[in-house]
Amino acid sequence: MAGYLRIHPERRDATGRFEELPETDRLRARNYTRFAFLAGVSNWANIVPISPPRGLPDDASETVRRTFANGLRHATSWLTLDELLNFDYDQPLRFREDVRPEQCTAGTYRELLDDDFLQALRDFRAQGATRLVFWFDY
Repeated sequence: MAGYLRIHPERRDATGRFEELPETDRLRARNYTRFAFLAGVSNWANIVPISPPRGLPDDASETVRRTFANGLRHATSWLTLDELLNFDYDQPLRFREDVRPEQCTAGTYRELLDDDFLQALRDFRAQGATRLVFWFDY
């Protein structure tokens, strides 16, 4: 079971390398619905995540690499803000093996996820972020 989501927004600098934006607590709370959506972690709703974990990107910023090296991590991944903001949150939920748990009453991803999640994505974009690198701490 996951402990906390660690999100590191990144953007490209003038040389084309990724740099981390100032650290943020946005989306850091223990929210298993977000965990399930982002990487299939602590997936109480049995939903198909937006993407399976991709690992640490080869071109991650130095700050992110240093932070990643210090701790127990799992389900490390990254998603672009385009992927996250262009996702069709109004589509019907998709379930692994087509099995919907009884406790999942939402019909769409928008109904399942909270408004703060979507607003945080828009805020990251407004700050210049182009991708989010993330993992889960034990």
